[in-house]
Amino acid sequence: MKNITLNELSELAGLSKYYLLRSFTKQKGISPYRYLETIRIDRAKKLLEKGLLPIEAALQTGFADQSHFSNFFKKFIGLTPKQYMNIFKDLSGEK
Repeated sequence: MKNITLNELSELAGLSKYYLLRSFTKQKGISPYRYLETIRIDRAKKLLEKGLLPIEAALQTGFADQSHFSNFFKKFIGLTPKQYMNIFKDLSGEK
């Protein structure tokens, strides 16, 4: 997953970064950074629901390590990735 900066994004859009920030936030109701966080966590949730290990979900969603991913996930969702994954294991009847 390639990181893109706000400057690169504003260049691609042909807008100043401040105008891009204001416009994006006005349209989506959240900042571009918060939007990206939401996309990453939603993707991680889907991967965990499919049974991928937290370390695999972390790497596939652009986190450098499992610790950073776990802390970020818990802050966002209120559960650790393992706790979240276990909910879906319990629902499917896996042990």
